[in-house]
Amino acid sequence: MKDISFGIIGSGFMGSVLARVGFELPYAKCVGAADVDVDRAKKLVAAVGGNAYQNFNDLLDREHPDAVIIATPEPNHCEPVVAAAEHGCQVFLEKPMATSLTDADMMIQVCKDEQVKLMIGYILRFEVSYSMIKTAIEDRTIGKFLSAYARRIASISEARRLSGRVSPISYIGVHDIDQMLWYHPVPVKSVYARALRGRVWEEMGTYDSAWIMIEFEDGALGVHEVGWCLPEEWAKWQSPSSWGGFGDVRMNVVGTDGILNLDFTPMDLYACDHEGWKMPDTRHWPSMNGRLVGAAKLEVEHFFNCVIEDKKPIVTGEDGRQSLEIMLAAEKSIAEDKKISLPL
Repeated sequence: MKDISFGIIGSGFMGSVLARVGFELPYAKCVGAADVDVDRAKKLVAAVGGNAYQNFNDLLDREHPDAVIIATPEPNHCEPVVAAAEHGCQVFLEKPMATSLTDADMMIQVCKDEQVKLMIGYILRFEVSYSMIKTAIEDRTIGKFLSAYARRIASISEARRLSGRVSPISYIGVHDIDQMLWYHPVPVKSVYARALRGRVWEEMGTYDSAWIMIEFEDGALGVHEVGWCLPEEWAKWQSPSSWGGFGDVRMNVVGTDGILNLDFTPMDLYACDHEGWKMPDTRHWPSMNGRLVGAAKLEVEHFFNCVIEDKKPIVTGEDGRQSLEIMLAAEKSIAEDKKISLPL
């Protein structure tokens, strides 16, 4: 397997996770990281290699990476994707792919014109249990798909980390929206959403949680409960330092002949000591023997393998656009207090 060079655009939390995963793959080499906060980029390359840049265009011009991983804030995706594609780079883009359908369409078209791959970072497609649900549905194990219910509630600490810059629907809700569309690839007829306001609203002006109902054209339903209103104590422990916290996460799919149920609260490990109960993430990017494993590793491996072997990614730009449209419809439903018909 030949080597592949990659760059990171956006050196925050998720960019750093993905950069570390790429760095730990034996056939991949990080050639640089770019971030408007150049000190953050310098800190990242000190760990994964390459040179630090404040401007992503300098990274692309000087390093000529085979691929880029883009994890900038949500409204700032389009410009680096277009620039990377025009430099001939294969593109991995963190979710949601944009904050407007105009930007999404532009990125999809430019990547097609430049004949480069565009993969959207929906990590749940690479988590084993979620993938097994997909297989069971495709095998018609539960008969005809009737409904899906997903719950994804994080701690209020996550809202504070993001300082209210984004809503829970657009930041974490899109994961489960994508899963429902993946499980049931039927056009969506309408979206209705309601927001609940509590401490997050009082502190940051962003609603705490929301309920979303997705109505498919064949009559099937998707219901999603999403937010960041769990108390600080949910994941406040300090030791072990490698035990990253997660939230209250579930997925339930009902068919005419059966049911599929996933419950990650806790995942498969919990503990209790002088700090209280601890329920770490053992699925997405846990550390084992000093390396990151789990769905993040499988996701980045898949992207690099698609580049090396010239294959189509499991999650395409068109997939990202579909979940983005549902996300935007849910936000519009909350703002206008009414059901929103699709397409937008």
